[in-house]
Amino acid sequence: MSRCGALVAGLLCLLGAALVRAEDVISQWDAAFPTRDAPPQVYFRAGYHDDVGRTHRLEVWREADLRLRRRTDEAIDLYVEKSGSGEYEYRLIDHDRKILIRADRTTLYRIGVFSDWIGLAHVLKVPRGGYRVTEAARQSPASLRGECVWKRLELVMPISSTSEVCWSSAWGLPLEIGHNGENEGWKSRFWVQEARSFAPRPEIFSVPREGLIEIDARHHDERIAATQLKHAFLDVLAGRARYRTSRAHTARE
Repeated sequence: MSRCGALVAGLLCLLGAALVRAEDVISQWDAAFPTRDAPPQVYFRAGYHDDVGRTHRLEVWREADLRLRRRTDEAIDLYVEKSGSGEYEYRLIDHDRKILIRADRTTLYRIGVFSDWIGLAHVLKVPRGGYRVTEAARQSPASLRGECVWKRLELVMPISSTSEVCWSSAWGLPLEIGHNGENEGWKSRFWVQEARSFAPRPEIFSVPREGLIEIDARHHDERIAATQLKHAFLDVLAGRARYRTSRAHTARE
């Protein structure tokens, strides 16, 4: 075999191995955090703490793997819908700034925002690095009622961290996520207050346009810089809604 042929063959082997590993990661994640038993239409309302300890409100309407709506603090709405080609289209409404931004996954990848359906629809995002999932000894009222099972999620790369997740296979959601602080003891970071199925109605997923400035980020638009777009989507996708002190919730609802 020629040197060039050997190089090509080697690259193909590496690519095949990478694809297998990627499939294994998804398969292992699905086994640890299954979603197949959840109803096609799921609504949930939750609270979470951001990086500086402020409390936020999150509402999500999810319809299978076809579309969803995420509302954060009544300030930001994110609509995601699968197109005919199988790609997801994103529409972000910033109610404070009165703008509607349209984007697709290619646009987000180009500016360094790596979004995935699993993270948006099921809260937990598949880690891009190594991870380990084991059973956790923790118990809570929900787990004692059989509504969820506690698991320990350890991220190995790129930055190590450990969380405990009470996963509900019935809803395809974590009912609670938290960790043990060095001095504070158990700290809950995310908790579901309500989960139920819903009957889909047009108004749930209909994107309002009246009174909004529409910006299509899929094409160059001078009204919004790439850095602004990146920060807007990162805030929502990473669960860090832009927040005004006057609107902060200071305690769990």
